[in-house]
Amino acid sequence: MKKFIKNNKLVVITFIICVIFVILVFAVKLTFFPNEATAIYGDRLDGIEEVEITEKEQDDIVSTLEERDEVSEASCDIQGRILNVLITVNDDVELDPAKALTTSITDNLEEDQKAYYDIQVFISKSNDDSRFPIIGYKHQNKDEFSWTKDR
Repeated sequence: MKKFIKNNKLVVITFIICVIFVILVFAVKLTFFPNEATAIYGDRLDGIEEVEITEKEQDDIVSTLEERDEVSEASCDIQGRILNVLITVNDDVELDPAKALTTSITDNLEEDQKAYYDIQVFISKSNDDSRFPIIGYKHQNKDEFSWTKDR
C-alpha cells in the first residue's frame, strides 16, 4: 500500500482533494437547501381541503362573468391561497363598472372561502386605453378590494 501511494502521489492527492470537494458540496447544499422533500408552501396550505374552490366553482365564476355585457373574456386559476381572475372587458367600459365586476366573483364564493383565499383580479382591455390594465386585490381578512392607482 505504501509503495502504491509513493509511486502515485499525484493521483492519491487528486483523489483526496476530490473527496473533500464532494463533501463540501454536500455540506453547502444541505445548508442552503435543507429539506427539498417538503412542499413549496410549507404548512401554509393546511386546511385548504375544507374550503377548496373546485373546478366547477371556478367555471361558475367564469360563466357568471362572461354573462355580463361588459366582459368579453374571463378565466381564473388558483395558486396556493390566491384566486387569480383575469377579465378582459369591452373597449367601451369605464373604470367603475369594471371594478364592480368583482361582486360577481365574491357572490360565487362561500364565506369560509372568502375568509381563506386572497382574490386577485386583473382587468384589461383589448385596445390601448391608458387607464387599463387595473389590478384589484382582496386580502382574506378584508371586505373590500384595493386597486392600483387610477391613471
